[in-house]
Amino acid sequence: MLLALSAVIAVSGCGNKSLTVQEPAKQQETATQPPAKTKEDMLEQFKLLTTQAKEPGEVIHFLDENMPKADQKQADGLFLELEKFDDRYLPSLNDNFLTMLSKPETSQKMNEIGYPMDINNIKGDDTLKQWLLSQQAGGLALGNTEGMFYWKVDYKALQKYDKYLSNDLKSYIVLKAMESEKSYFEDGALVITREELADRILKAEYYLTENPNGLKAKDVLELYKMYLNSYLTEYRYDAVDDTTLKLLPKVKKQYQTFVSEHPETKTAILVKKYLEVLDQNKDVIYEKGKDSIQGPPKKDIQSFWDSLELKVNSLFTA
Repeated sequence: MLLALSAVIAVSGCGNKSLTVQEPAKQQETATQPPAKTKEDMLEQFKLLTTQAKEPGEVIHFLDENMPKADQKQADGLFLELEKFDDRYLPSLNDNFLTMLSKPETSQKMNEIGYPMDINNIKGDDTLKQWLLSQQAGGLALGNTEGMFYWKVDYKALQKYDKYLSNDLKSYIVLKAMESEKSYFEDGALVITREELADRILKAEYYLTENPNGLKAKDVLELYKMYLNSYLTEYRYDAVDDTTLKLLPKVKKQYQTFVSEHPETKTAILVKKYLEVLDQNKDVIYEKGKDSIQGPPKKDIQSFWDSLELKVNSLFTA
């Protein structure tokens, strides 16, 4: 759902740009929020603010001021409302950002950011720089996929609220911070090692076993499924021998190491079953293709992949 108060940002001119905010006809000015008299007032005021805020910095400022005053349950509620705000705000923000990037002069300036990305590298366009910094101050981070910039939630920055939150949300933020700092999958392939992916799987499983009815259990289960699916099925580029169509020994060894080092985990149960399927197929993953080297997956392999979600559900939602 798009944020009701999305800002329409127009950028023109290379050295003399302006950012024009156009508000919907029914938009009201954001009122200064009075101090919360009770914890219940605090949450209600925050909910109201998230419907009126023009910039994410307003929302973060409220949290900075009020998180220290909240008890743990209240702090959890504030954080969950922040996520709802970001879910509404980001789609319209990124639509507007895409429009900005369609301007050659803006796109050129964005290329000055470099890698690792640093907004302060932009020179000669203070308006653009300050707008970018304003979004960043609102708990957002720049991402870049296939050369295209976009905004995402900066969960690493939000870890500053850890000391106010329940262990449930602390564990959740750890997972999300890893992903927001470095995505595991880009451009159709893994961009972290299988060992690093295994570590993320373990952290997701830890959350699910410690918080089976957790505030973010459904979200983490979906993340776990994505991680596990890529761990066991994503073989692009460096996992299968092009001649034999067999899984490379180093990949199978990683699976075996996982099972031996984490035998008590639910994930180990699944990986062990997959190793049995691999053994039955003598590690061959794909059939030989007629017009290409690689054909479809072997029947037993494909069957295991297709049943993976059901297997996960039986272990974690039974």
